[in-house]
Amino acid sequence: MTGLGPVLPALLDALTAAGVGVVVLRWQDKVEKVYANVPAIGPLGYTPEEWLAGQLWATVAPEFRERGAQIFGRVAQGDTLPPAIEVPMLHKDGHIVRTEVAVGRVDAEGQRLVVLVVRSMAVRPQPQMSLLEADRISLVGALAAGFAHETNNPLTSVLLNLRTLRKHVVAHLTEQPQAAALRCLDDITTGSERIASNVRALQTLATRSTTRQADVVAVVSAALRLAAPTLEPRAHVIRQIFPVGTIVGDEARLGQAVLAMLLFSSSGFDDNLASTSNRIVVCVEERDRHVSIEVSDNGRELTTDEAQHAFDPFFRSSVRGAGVGVGLGIARSVAVSLGGDVVLAPRETGGAVITMKLPLPPRA
Repeated sequence: MTGLGPVLPALLDALTAAGVGVVVLRWQDKVEKVYANVPAIGPLGYTPEEWLAGQLWATVAPEFRERGAQIFGRVAQGDTLPPAIEVPMLHKDGHIVRTEVAVGRVDAEGQRLVVLVVRSMAVRPQPQMSLLEADRISLVGALAAGFAHETNNPLTSVLLNLRTLRKHVVAHLTEQPQAAALRCLDDITTGSERIASNVRALQTLATRSTTRQADVVAVVSAALRLAAPTLEPRAHVIRQIFPVGTIVGDEARLGQAVLAMLLFSSSGFDDNLASTSNRIVVCVEERDRHVSIEVSDNGRELTTDEAQHAFDPFFRSSVRGAGVGVGLGIARSVAVSLGGDVVLAPRETGGAVITMKLPLPPRA
């Protein structure tokens, strides 16, 4: 850490002693490794000296390297990023180590430094959750009641119709009750398909996968099915979903981000003042080699405080996010990890617009 003065090295020593993983990079004409400590590099199977001597992106999973370089460039230019980003790292023996990285920029004696606070998600030295993990749990909790409602209603129908069908079977069906029996079977089929559809949607948004081609339309449709019990009592949901190209990413993580956007938008309406004029518009389309996912509503006006802090973990206000406990931090974290971003803006005629943009892979 030569030439950086006495304060920063002393701070890094203190963080190392506390078990906090830290990596420091210098960005001048090119990116240079400056510092790494054992808590940051040890979970990858390297010593700090080995890591510093290696290539810059060698320990980042290959599919994330280009995205990582983009994120680094944004930080170096002073852009604001989420409080934490998930980054897949490559262990010395070749397996993937999922890490959570907080990124910040420091100017020290005329040098631009990027400081990474790194935590392996496979190592839990303390019995506490990360901000992103806790945010996800809040998200699942907000959906649990609605999903239970959606599951129990069709299941009740299935059970009632099974009892009716049993009576017909016991009575040795003849031609006369045949039509009634068929109607029961149709009801059972419809109810079962509805359960299966909801379960598939939950599996899509809850099961982690390796990085692959993600079907954005399918993910948004699944998120809408699961969020329907929360959205539909508050507003009429208008779907403007057009065919778009696939992106490289995890469908489960993308689905969590879309759910956060939908729930944040629905919180802009008063539960006690339901109106047929309430609208939530969900639009998916391609724009300039990006997939755009836009959620807009005509709910309450977006306040300055909400616009500034909606991306903070555990964001709550007296209006937006109230009773949900989920802000847009998870949405931005996912979008940035996929090479995109999320922005929140007031809607011209009242309400809010949340826009996620994700880059499409280069044309072959």
